[in-house]
Amino acid sequence: MASIQSLVSFKLDLPPSCIEFFPLNPQYAVIGTYNLQKQGDEQEPSDGAHAVQNQSQQRNGSLILVRIVGDNVDIIQNLSTPSAILDIHFLTQVPSSNFAVATSTGSIGIYALEPWQRDPKISHLKTLQYFPEDVLITAFTWHPESFMVAMSLSSGQVCLGIIDSEEKTDAPSHMDVVRHDLEAWTVAFLPDGSGLLSGGDDSALRFTELAEGSANSVSWADTKIHGAGVTAILPIHLSPEGVLMLTGSYDDHLRLIYVSTSGRRQVHAETNLGGGVWRLKLLERKPALPAHHGVEKWRSEPPPEDILVLVSCMHAGARIVRLFRTATTDWKIEVLAKFEEHTSMNYGSDCQPDLNAKGQRTFLTTSFYDRLLCFWRY
Repeated sequence: MASIQSLVSFKLDLPPSCIEFFPLNPQYAVIGTYNLQKQGDEQEPSDGAHAVQNQSQQRNGSLILVRIVGDNVDIIQNLSTPSAILDIHFLTQVPSSNFAVATSTGSIGIYALEPWQRDPKISHLKTLQYFPEDVLITAFTWHPESFMVAMSLSSGQVCLGIIDSEEKTDAPSHMDVVRHDLEAWTVAFLPDGSGLLSGGDDSALRFTELAEGSANSVSWADTKIHGAGVTAILPIHLSPEGVLMLTGSYDDHLRLIYVSTSGRRQVHAETNLGGGVWRLKLLERKPALPAHHGVEKWRSEPPPEDILVLVSCMHAGARIVRLFRTATTDWKIEVLAKFEEHTSMNYGSDCQPDLNAKGQRTFLTTSFYDRLLCFWRY
């Protein structure tokens, strides 16, 4: 297992919580920050679970635009936001410079990034107030083939909403899908959009079928697989027989789980990564997926035999993990590399989509309390 050193590292003004590279021009990335203000003028950052419990305290944040040129990282813009930022995702269904963020005040913020300008900058387009301001949207995800979003909430709810640029109201409607007994931490659509997976602090992994954009009754809920809160879900492969997914948990484990169409669940492989698994980023999947994968593509692709992921391990730093199998072996998990310069909670991590000239991947990872941004390659 390789131990990686950073090429560049420096402190940010506020605690970073999430990060994503810009798909159309991946020399740029946007970082979201989350700052919990104590009463009076004293300020102190807090981790997600503690912050959710302190509903009476005020939160603010920022969006930081950075650019990678060679082996350097430059801050291009630091845009203050009135709410803390918990999650960020660019719109990928169509080529677009727009992205959305989940906030600590029950809203989804819509922004644009125009990096082809002489002085690229982030511009605020709209704020959609889905929920009361004392509710945190802990995570969200875009529907794979529409402008729908799924959102997980500090109240335990999992909801659907439509992002409509033509809508005149800033208080759009939403639809409740399911509720966890405690905070809901993560949500993911099936690759064809036909169902919704969610995880919460109640240790539950839940699945809900979706029909024509509406939620039916919960198909199943599992509270036995995970030993603590479910914090990350990454669907890997969908077939008529079932779905293969990766999950992360506060119990420090990464798990590869297969769920059949009947709802039967089987853990194919699991490993303890030494820290709570907060985020999962798919780096590579063999056989490789096509550039565009509609419903029929997802259901006709052969299952993978080799998966590479970037894992944010909270208090253990970042890991690059390979999951593989052969015709004669079951699934195995191998940690290829670890990055351990982060001395506090590693929440936000991302990787540029393309390899550099040396065949290396480029990573930006962050840690919360020490406000550290690190640039490294593997």
